[in-house]
Amino acid sequence: MNHLIYLRNEFKELDLINSTFHDLPLSLHIELQESLYQLDDSGNINFDYFDTIYSRASDIFNDLFTNEDQLFFVTVARSEKAISKPIGLFNKFINKVNQYKLHTFEENDEFGRSVQYSLQTQKKYLYYNKIIKAICNQDFKDLTPRFNDKLLSTYPEVFFINKDKGIIFHIYDDRGAFLLFNDEKLHKEFAMKYSNLIRREE
Repeated sequence: MNHLIYLRNEFKELDLINSTFHDLPLSLHIELQESLYQLDDSGNINFDYFDTIYSRASDIFNDLFTNEDQLFFVTVARSEKAISKPIGLFNKFINKVNQYKLHTFEENDEFGRSVQYSLQTQKKYLYYNKIIKAICNQDFKDLTPRFNDKLLSTYPEVFFINKDKGIIFHIYDDRGAFLLFNDEKLHKEFAMKYSNLIRREE
């Protein structure tokens, strides 16, 4: 089973490219940092801010995924040109990638070409702390690690999908993340657990 079939069965045909998570009823919008800022008073990188968001995002990941859970690691890449090979992060941020298990799904739209790469794997095969840092670093070129791929016109989007529990974890950048559930009871459980982190939409 690939992630598109899974999403169609478990999340009512959720479209990772075009769906807006905060409009969905069983989603949570999480703030990764509510009191510090990316830059300090001198305009330099505030490393306390980034250390806090790295730690918080990793804690949430470990809360959502156990070592035994089956998960889909999905990236969405966009490019104005054809993408002839999987983007580099599958070699840099995953332990022992089996290319034969890597699924590729392409589509064209008015903005160019979008490709979804999907790998069914487990937490122990992901360098997930590095992946989380790279997502959070995307707007700050002086920070490492980063996803670097000259073929892409935008920074790749990353989705961690817990196949066993029906949970999607999407960190969009250093400011926050979305959690999406296919079970109302589980949604309520985590809404209570993360009540102090939930972003209140204006």
